[in-house]
Amino acid sequence: MQEALERAFRFIAKRERTVAQVSARLERDGISQRVITEVVAQMVSDGYLSDQRFAALYAEDRRVIDGWGNERIITNLREAGISSEIIESVVGSRDHADQVGDAIRVLDQRIGVKPSDERGRERALGMLARRGYSLEIAYDAVRAFERS
Repeated sequence: MQEALERAFRFIAKRERTVAQVSARLERDGISQRVITEVVAQMVSDGYLSDQRFAALYAEDRRVIDGWGNERIITNLREAGISSEIIESVVGSRDHADQVGDAIRVLDQRIGVKPSDERGRERALGMLARRGYSLEIAYDAVRAFERS
């Protein structure tokens, strides 16, 4: 168990990890499932592992640093093994106006110039869609960006 704990702590030393990521890493390292369960439970109870904390930090970083929208964040959190309840609590806290504001900031940083024709609007919409913004949010953001 001590060796598994040391491996787990080395794995989480550089950045926040999920319970699923730590479990998978220990499994890859040849640790038995019984020991993995004990190690993960201990780390969760001691506060070293928290899927809620991981999801909140991940979502905020992806919004601010990469300009991602909710749909892309949700997809990546699911792939990281985060439960639907935690995803909803983290991503669901952003209302429509917050998401439109995020998308406008992305447009301002990435495009800078307000679209003046249909081609420009389509380009802006496509960029927001690729970053994980819903079409409704993207449309509203492009319209607001043009008016600002």
